[in-house]
Amino acid sequence: MPNPTICPVLTDEGEKVLAKVQRVNQRWIVHGKLRDNASAYLDHLGNTDTDRLERSCELALHMVHYQKAEILRDPKPLFYAGLFAGSSKSEIDRFLKGHPMTRAISLLQLGDRSGLADLQGPGRKLAENLAEEVRIERSKFLAAGSR
Repeated sequence: MPNPTICPVLTDEGEKVLAKVQRVNQRWIVHGKLRDNASAYLDHLGNTDTDRLERSCELALHMVHYQKAEILRDPKPLFYAGLFAGSSKSEIDRFLKGHPMTRAISLLQLGDRSGLADLQGPGRKLAENLAEEVRIERSKFLAAGSR
């Protein structure tokens, strides 16, 4: 019988960051079941990849405080784009069905433009702009040595 894979636990700092992300996610009013799907995604990462969980939470919080996005006053799209920035295609399909903006931004992180078809006119350009900002910030963030 094969040995089960044991996922490492979060660091103390990771636990704090996760708690903040969970509070933000539970507090905000969002469309559809994005709150529930984001919670399920956090649980999924907690069970499968705590390093990616910690990085995703850190990036989500970073994007909330990110100031370059002058065209966007609502921090929620940047928060969720940061949270799902490291998602695989199967995770995007599983957790972002019914959330076209976050899905499109997340797919663009993988070089996949198919999610743009679900957005109308200015939404497409917004998704492309936000995806590029997240890509740049994520690159800087990871290069700076965040877990």
